Amino acid sequence: MTLKPVLILDETLPVGLKANFAAVLGMSLGQLRPDLVGAPTPTQDGVALAGITTVALPVLGAPGAALPALFAAAAELPLRLAYLRAAFEARDYADYTARIAAAPLPEHAPQAILLAGPRKAVDRICGRLPLLR
Repeated sequence: MTLKPVLILDETLPVGLKANFAAVLGMSLGQLRPDLVGAPTPTQDGVALAGITTVALPVLGAPGAALPALFAAAAELPLRLAYLRAAFEARDYADYTARIAAAPLPEHAPQAILLAGPRKAVDRICGRLPLLR
């Protein structure tokens, strides 16, 4: 199966938060699917540059209120990640994990999500969303 990953961000967030949330979810994707990261590539003068993604990773925008439903619609996909409001509000990772454990998933507000799976399944969920501007 060819995996199609997409990032979906709350389109109303400030640009700095959008960039941060996308970076955080990208790190998680790289950890979970290291096969999507290419091998180091040397420059002509012998400097080895770390590998980057081997697949396209579109960044889409959606109203923040739509993110919970999009995340729920992706329940059957092989991979779905969420950057939750609790992560933004937490002081450190221990605080984050405590906040997550304190409420069921539907009570957490996603600020950004990453979905990945078969192209047709991903497109059914978010194929009409525009690229983030």
